[in-house]
Amino acid sequence: IKRIKKQFPDAEDDDLRKKVDENLRVCFIREKAGGNWEDGNSLGMHAKHFIVDDTCTYIGSQNLYVCDLAEWGVVIDDKATTEKIKSTYWDPMWKCSFTPDDCDVDEVMDGLGIDRDGDPNATMDAAAAAQSVGRPADADMYGDEMDDEGIIL
Repeated sequence: IKRIKKQFPDAEDDDLRKKVDENLRVCFIREKAGGNWEDGNSLGMHAKHFIVDDTCTYIGSQNLYVCDLAEWGVVIDDKATTEKIKSTYWDPMWKCSFTPDDCDVDEVMDGLGIDRDGDPNATMDAAAAAQSVGRPADADMYGDEMDDEGIIL
């Protein structure tokens, strides 16, 4: 959206909001079986999925922003294969996943001016990182409690 605004600086904000509302779908991936494992922990998925004009698809871990991570994925530029992926994998998952509440277009559009690059020299210790994603400071990424030296109890 930022690139569109940069390429077409005279584009009306209301028109862009309407295009985003009509054409972009962002949601949390959900499964028919629910969103939690048997132990109550929530399911998670790191994969990114893109289907373009029902002719080409991408499935992988690459983010939509520049980052210094090893990301991998596959692009399938074949309409028949994309249609098969869409009908057997994507459509059933989408049916369980999409709700209009996941992505507020106005919130997205209003947030475009936010500097998300951050301070490249900033660091965060493990406890602060855990708290930033809603985990207790004394828990590892799997929810296991740790002692003061980071050893799982």
